Amino acid sequence: MKKKIFFASAMLFFSILPMAFFTSCDKDTNSYLDVFVTDDVTKLPIPAATVDITQSGGGIIHVTGITGPDGIFSTSFKAPAIVKVKATLPIPIAQGGGERRGETQVRLLEGETLTAKISLTEQVFF
Repeated sequence: MKKKIFFASAMLFFSILPMAFFTSCDKDTNSYLDVFVTDDVTKLPIPAATVDITQSGGGIIHVTGITGPDGIFSTSFKAPAIVKVKATLPIPIAQGGGERRGETQVRLLEGETLTAKISLTEQVFF
């Protein structure tokens, strides 16, 4: 009976031991960005705004997306960086045409989530 218990214990030990070597506890090194787009006057969230994210200084980061119903676009990056964040929303021609714009610059840090807030103001083109 003691041999069976010893054998079962040894099997359990040697089946769990490799998991300790092949699983890691690496920390999250991604950088996360939530872009929150609002109206400059009403301060309400703006859905369907186009968000364009580029790395400052001409780096390789370029991400484009659309805000959801809550006015938020979320993305992640593999490394920390300083990025320029622009948001735009076309104004229908029936309402005078043009575009609503806003931008900011943020520094993304390793393993952290940052919220960039952008208020769109009206730009009329002639």
